[in-house]
Amino acid sequence: MPVDFSIGIRFLCSGTRMRPVLIAQNCQAESAGTIIDFLSARQIPFREVHTYRGEPLPNPDELSAVICLGCPISVTEYHQHDYLRDLYRFVANVVRADLPYLGICYGGQLLAGVLGARVERNPVREIGVYTVRLTDAGKADPLFASLGSSFPVVQWHGDTFALPFGCPRLVEGTDCVNQAFKHKRQVALQFHLEATESLVQTWCDVYPSELAEMEKSVADLLIDFRRIADTLKQMNFAFLESFFLNMKTDQPTNHMPHGRLSRSH
Repeated sequence: MPVDFSIGIRFLCSGTRMRPVLIAQNCQAESAGTIIDFLSARQIPFREVHTYRGEPLPNPDELSAVICLGCPISVTEYHQHDYLRDLYRFVANVVRADLPYLGICYGGQLLAGVLGARVERNPVREIGVYTVRLTDAGKADPLFASLGSSFPVVQWHGDTFALPFGCPRLVEGTDCVNQAFKHKRQVALQFHLEATESLVQTWCDVYPSELAEMEKSVADLLIDFRRIADTLKQMNFAFLESFFLNMKTDQPTNHMPHGRLSRSH
């Protein structure tokens, strides 16, 4: 049965004005990929803010949801950069307001940090195509129902997040265990469903030393990506539909004690 996406569309409306989804892009090389295709196809208004250029972030009450993308700078070093300090405070306000939030890679690690969990180096870097698995908690969460018990994703990261208080692991990996969690209406993904061949090529061009560290060639990485490209886009569309549908009806299943938010520097 087709998904009734009008539920999600109605949620985005405030009175007669549809509030936009904010896309926070935190470096030039890490754009929104097929997220843009999805929002455009569904005629959902969105606004892109390039935080690394110093573009100001709006008030959360002006938005229907926030999607926060990747960044090569570690969350542990956010306080060294003005724009990342601003982003940290913004995400803390998003959490306090319980605004729907999707954090991808850095954006997911940032959510973990705001919620008081550790962000640290993963034992190994992950670059390329990997298979991740739903945990029992993930299988029980309608947010991930469309993805199957295991599925291919694109990875490009060296850090990992610990699980915030009260947030079960929803997706797990072999080389990096914590791949997704949810806190109320805020979701963290370590992996990239939004990746396109153009994005992967850009990452290869911009981060060649990381690729060399993994002893992987650009050609092999792109071959691996092309094998899953169509599936990845379909999964991203299905996941985003679930995200927008569930952000109206989903009720908080985990709670953070008052004052649990980590203080910004």
